[in-house]
Amino acid sequence: MPRVRALLVGLEGMTGDIVGRLLQAEPDCEVVDGLFKREEVLEAVREHRPNIVVVGLKPADVGPGWDDLFVAYPHLQVLAVTPDGRRACLFREPLEDGLLTALQRALE
Repeated sequence: MPRVRALLVGLEGMTGDIVGRLLQAEPDCEVVDGLFKREEVLEAVREHRPNIVVVGLKPADVGPGWDDLFVAYPHLQVLAVTPDGRRACLFREPLEDGLLTALQRALE
């Protein structure tokens, strides 16, 4: 089975450590060395050629109260749209089975 190369962007502190360790513990996953800043993402992707990029959102990206919404309604699908309306992200599945399972589903 081919290895998955993961690039971590904007994941700081304990969250970055946890996500990095979870991915490194997966036998079929290789985590690119280092935590990259958002402004470095394009260069890092060109250089390291990851299969997946794991981005840590800033609190301002999701706004106050979002965690409460996801906890209260874990199966609710949430679509986040950029201010210019050109990009969107669908939060569709809770991580009931864990981060690694969600990443594996995304790669299928």
